[in-house]
Amino acid sequence: MLDSIYDWFLTYGTVYALLGLFLILLIDATIFPALPELFAVLAFMLQPTLWWGVTILIIAVSAEVCGNTLLYLLVKRKRLPGKIGKVMKEWVRFLVLRDERILLVNRVAPVLPFTGAFIATCKWNYARSISYIAIGGLAKYSFLLLLVGMLSMSFDRDVAQVVALVAIIIVIALSLLASAVYRKRLKSAKDNL
Repeated sequence: MLDSIYDWFLTYGTVYALLGLFLILLIDATIFPALPELFAVLAFMLQPTLWWGVTILIIAVSAEVCGNTLLYLLVKRKRLPGKIGKVMKEWVRFLVLRDERILLVNRVAPVLPFTGAFIATCKWNYARSISYIAIGGLAKYSFLLLLVGMLSMSFDRDVAQVVALVAIIIVIALSLLASAVYRKRLKSAKDNL
């Protein structure tokens, strides 16, 4: 199964595979969640080498920065309807961190979807926000690619693929669990006010 995914990724060559990865991650950062971690790992598993990993890391962080910047610019220029902006600002008021620093937490426990829109709506410092997104993305993808690289060296290719996919699913599940716990605590804190 994974071989057919790899073949699909490489149908038009390595450059197009990287462009496809960039577009998937850009869509994730701009429009809707698309499991970017899974696609980054699948792309890395095409050639689990140091230089390929660095390339994937650069693509992933660049796509996140570009996607969030694009959404930031769209929202800043067009403005969201008043109710949506008000709900977004209200949500941020109940977070533990109420400024750009929440973007770092968001890498581990996603509590803010469409972060570019939050940056514009909450009038956060753009440069600081994008720096936090880049740093958080760099840390997250470095960890994942390092984990998959170590698995690739420890097991034969087929076993490494299965173990890596299971590991990514566990990381995504833990991230969603952390987000749910965070949101539940916020809701109970809100209810206690």
